[in-house]
Amino acid sequence: MHKFCTQGTEMAQPAKPQNVTLPVVETSPETSPGLLTPAELAARLRVAESWVREKTRKRSRLRDADPLPVVRLGKYVRFNWGEVEKWVARQ
Repeated sequence: MHKFCTQGTEMAQPAKPQNVTLPVVETSPETSPGLLTPAELAARLRVAESWVREKTRKRSRLRDADPLPVVRLGKYVRFNWGEVEKWVARQ
């Protein structure tokens, strides 16, 4: 055996996680501020989430004259409800 295998065999134990209780905040889609996920937007528009995701793809943005407004955060897409309402009114 290597001397490294036998030295310091007592390894530090990881700290036990603390039980943390987060408050549950009830929000409705109409009063929730901020950005919406594709699932939340689909629920508000009463369409399939796949339809929302298709409207955010590059090929759809190139094909449509007035694409669905989207905020890109790296690999994530989010939607500003005010901008989406304006987009729906233009359709």
